[in-house]
Amino acid sequence: MKSMLIMMRNPSILLLSICIFLIGLGYSLTLPFLPLFGVEKVGMSPLSLGIFLAVGSLSGIISSTLIGKLSDRKPVRKWIVVCSTGSASCGYIFYAFNENYIVLLIISVTFISISFAAFPQLFAIAREFTEKEASADIPIVMSVLRAQVSLAWIVGPVLASFLIHNFDYQGLFLVVSAMYLLVAVFVMFFQVQERKELAPTLEQSLNTITKFKSVLMAPQVIFSLMAFIAFEIANTMGGIITPLYVTQNLDGREFDIGIIAGTNAALQVPIMVALGLMAKRYGSTNLMNYAGLFGVAYFALLMLTKSTLHIIALQIFSAIFIAIVLGIGMTFFQDLLYKQIGTATTLYNNANILGSMGGGLLAGFVGQYYGYKEVMLASVLLSLLGFALLNLSTAKNKTRLRVAEGEQYES
Repeated sequence: MKSMLIMMRNPSILLLSICIFLIGLGYSLTLPFLPLFGVEKVGMSPLSLGIFLAVGSLSGIISSTLIGKLSDRKPVRKWIVVCSTGSASCGYIFYAFNENYIVLLIISVTFISISFAAFPQLFAIAREFTEKEASADIPIVMSVLRAQVSLAWIVGPVLASFLIHNFDYQGLFLVVSAMYLLVAVFVMFFQVQERKELAPTLEQSLNTITKFKSVLMAPQVIFSLMAFIAFEIANTMGGIITPLYVTQNLDGREFDIGIIAGTNAALQVPIMVALGLMAKRYGSTNLMNYAGLFGVAYFALLMLTKSTLHIIALQIFSAIFIAIVLGIGMTFFQDLLYKQIGTATTLYNNANILGSMGGGLLAGFVGQYYGYKEVMLASVLLSLLGFALLNLSTAKNKTRLRVAEGEQYES
């Protein structure tokens, strides 16, 4: 067995790490500032902005799902990454030289949506490579690679504010385009041997569908899914509305938005590590039960802020909320359905996707007809709803699966 340090010295793993960091950096450069670009440059209303973000997310989910199925049937992961990052590069060039809402929407559901496939396919390549070279080190190597995304979010928003201040959004999008093109070039020369996955038989597919439906009927699963969707809606709404609130209500600048997002990302890294250690000792369920309270505290206090300094200070609550939901959430679902890990992970991802889409639409609707503080109030209520649903599921459901000292048992 190769040690983790030996694996991380491997040129292929290092190249994958760089590619994952660059794509994570691309996300951190664009996502916090797309609402500002839409409102300030394109003239989107809060509602049209919400529609733009939601439609873009939905098209990306559909594209990446279809492409993912193709990658499981044929050994084409490498070329999927090359094509999807090349598509992203083209899409952001269009973003740089266009401010028409309809054209941007078309680019979002075509070029940008195809780019959604790059990130998961890079991790699939890394998984296959590590299985071949040092299978025992898979958890460690994959954790180190995922950490690149958090590191990217520490520097990305600050770098984005610098680029916008000096080169406007055109400069920002051209830099992101160049980064995606660089990933395409790196992956093009990456030597990878992919295995062809066998398609499941009809009987296996029907059995999978039956098991999935039975899992969805379990009350504890339904309540948990609803709770996670509520959490993600609240978090998405906060992420969309905060940049607008800072610039339009608090007279902040793009630099302030970068500092806020970077502070949040920097806090998440050590908090996630600490929560992971706590989850191992106390169980993921016990930590998840308190997630909603941190969301309630953050969004309630956000409504009372009078300056960007206050928002920066409040990021500790947001970071804990996000770290629990995103860092412990998958473990929570896997503990809940410990004999069906694949189904558990699918449910977790679906909850995040639905919450993100719903958050974009709800933020646009509430912001359009009410105001930014009303959006924050809605996030408070959703966090409280998620808290109640999780505790209802874990405290009163007599058939739930528990975790105690690392072992699962049914009560």
